[in-house]
Amino acid sequence: MTTTATTAIPEQTSRVLALLVAGHTMQAVATRSGWPIGSVRKLITKQPGWQVDKNGRVYNPGRPGYKVQLPDGVPVELLEWARQLLQETDAPRSIQFQEPAQQPASPSNSVGPVAGADAIDGDPPAAPIRGAAAIDGPISTDLPLDRIHDHPGNIRDNVGDVTELADSIRVHGILQPLTVQPHPTRPGHYQLLAGHRRRAAALAAGIANVPCVVRTDVDRATAIELMLVENVQRSDLGPIEKAEAYGKLRDDHGYSATKIAKKTGLAQSTVSYFLSLLELSPADRARVKSGELAVGDAIAGIRRKRKHARQAGGEDRSWSWEPDYLTQTHPLAKKAARLCEAREHTTRRRIGQTACGQCWETVIRQDERVVIAAEAEA
Repeated sequence: MTTTATTAIPEQTSRVLALLVAGHTMQAVATRSGWPIGSVRKLITKQPGWQVDKNGRVYNPGRPGYKVQLPDGVPVELLEWARQLLQETDAPRSIQFQEPAQQPASPSNSVGPVAGADAIDGDPPAAPIRGAAAIDGPISTDLPLDRIHDHPGNIRDNVGDVTELADSIRVHGILQPLTVQPHPTRPGHYQLLAGHRRRAAALAAGIANVPCVVRTDVDRATAIELMLVENVQRSDLGPIEKAEAYGKLRDDHGYSATKIAKKTGLAQSTVSYFLSLLELSPADRARVKSGELAVGDAIAGIRRKRKHARQAGGEDRSWSWEPDYLTQTHPLAKKAARLCEAREHTTRRRIGQTACGQCWETVIRQDERVVIAAEAEA
């Protein structure tokens, strides 16, 4: 007769698994155990068939009733302890585990494992979502990174440097899941709605699977809304990217500035401010993106153009921003820059990224006097 050896599971890990099987949420398990929530999620991904529903509880779509099975090696007594904690309304909020409650001896728990004891049979107050309801709406699960693709309405052109984020992911994992939706034409694949930097960092870190929230209830307009909410208040999202995203909602989906403001939580004046940037020519938008043209200067030019159009009887003429005159290519640029450095005007705005206004004026007037003197001698 042969026996199958069961791999020993550390006590702390057994307790975490028992809490999850009993119906505790990931956040509750992390709080009670003192584990980082990323570690709890990582443990879940190692259990065959386990997934996380929209409330943060585990389920197994491959088993009857979507019930998860108590892993081999985890004592049944721990499951009873975990169920009792779930039922106690005054359970202590400690990050340390409680010891399993001592149960009085009875025929039902003294004759060994009971059939079906490895599944959730109880009726706790906060029962996990089961059956079809478990996958109705957003769900959390781990997905292969190579099956997540860019959304065609992506508003982010550049994710920036993700080196530090990749280093953090290697150590702690991805703590905030990505948000995706099923790909409309490729079964088993997904389009990314939120988490572009996290995905790029995971690629750099060599991560194969990433935690995701799968949204099955979004149309194209809602997808753009989600991407806006994710990115619009980030300092590294440029003004032109914001403007173009607002423009998609306005032009493609009929959103007013008021509706866009309501969806993103911004003031209507802020939305209108960025939408006005769409009146710039493509070349001028590129100059704003590169920083060559300041956003404030671009908005001022747009307002002057609107005022001129009103005075001209509403005639709409195409226009583009004229090149600056006082730039690094000006004949007096080097002289103005040297003078500005000598005067230590380090905190002043550099016109044309060259010199402050006072130093430009000084060298221009000096050059003017030279020209006048030369003309007088002639």
